[in-house]
Amino acid sequence: MKILASTASSEISDADRFSTDNVSVAMQHIFATPEVFRLDLADGLKQLLYEKNCDLNFLLQSDAATVAHELGIEKYVAKIIIDAAKKATAK
Repeated sequence: MKILASTASSEISDADRFSTDNVSVAMQHIFATPEVFRLDLADGLKQLLYEKNCDLNFLLQSDAATVAHELGIEKYVAKIIIDAAKKATAK
């Protein structure tokens, strides 16, 4: 009698390991929420900051023109973002 389960089980094991790794990465991403998501801003702006890898240090050290250029937004919106970053660090 041939044991076919051992080959199949290793394939399933690889699939399970792949699935577990993806779940692990997703969970780390969820629980390691970047500080920009804690800012008092519209969700779309938070997502933009995250996608452009902007952190609080960048926001606090940059002027509105620089932030506007990096994010591709208007200068007055960049000022709102910078003000939210300053407010969040003042707490």
